[in-house]
Amino acid sequence: MEISLRELKVGQEGMVTKIVAGGGHGMGHGAAKRLKDMGVRIGKNVRMVASQPIGGPIVIEIDGRRTAIGRGRAAKIYVEV
Repeated sequence: MEISLRELKVGQEGMVTKIVAGGGHGMGHGAAKRLKDMGVRIGKNVRMVASQPIGGPIVIEIDGRRTAIGRGRAAKIYVEV
C-alpha cells in the first residue's frame, strides 16, 4: 500500500516510491535536491522516528541518519508499506 511519508506512524517503516517535484503544486527542484542530499531517494527505506504535535516537523531515519522534514514536504513523498 502506498501512502505519504506524513501518514507513517511512529516506528513504522516504508520504502520511498515517489517524490512529487517540479512546478505547480509539487516541490521545487531545489527542495528535491535538498531531500536527495539528506538521503531521501526512491528505493530507500525510511522509518518514522517522531511526529511533532500541532503541525511541527516529522523526524525520519534513513541509513542510520535522522533528519527533520516539514509536514508539507513529507506529504509529497510517497512510501510503500
